[in-house]
Amino acid sequence: MSTGLAHWGNDKGGMCYAACQEAYVMWNSSMFYCRKGCDFAMGRMQDPDDRLEAENMCKMLSSKLYVTNKEYALEDIEDLRIHGYQYAMNADNVYKACLAGIRRQKY
Repeated sequence: MSTGLAHWGNDKGGMCYAACQEAYVMWNSSMFYCRKGCDFAMGRMQDPDDRLEAENMCKMLSSKLYVTNKEYALEDIEDLRIHGYQYAMNADNVYKACLAGIRRQKY
C-alpha cells in the first residue's frame, strides 16, 4: 500500500495532511505533529468550544513529550507562526506544529 497523497482520502484528513506537507520541508519531524493537529481538530472546527478542546489536546501532547516547568506555560507563547525548518525539538515547537494542523483543518 502506498502512502502517497493520492491514496489519502479527504475523510481521513488528506487535504489537511497535504497542507501540513506543504508547510514543512521533507523529513521534518514537525510534519507528524501537524498531522496530529489535523486529527485532533477533525469534526471540531465549527464549534469554538470543541476547537478549544483540540487546542488543549495539543497542549497535553506537547507537555507529555517534553517535560515543562510550572513557571513554563504554553499559553505564554507570543508568536505561533511556523516555518519549514522548524523541528520539533522542544515543547514550544511541538505545540506550534500541532496548532498549525488545527488551523489547516477545514471541517
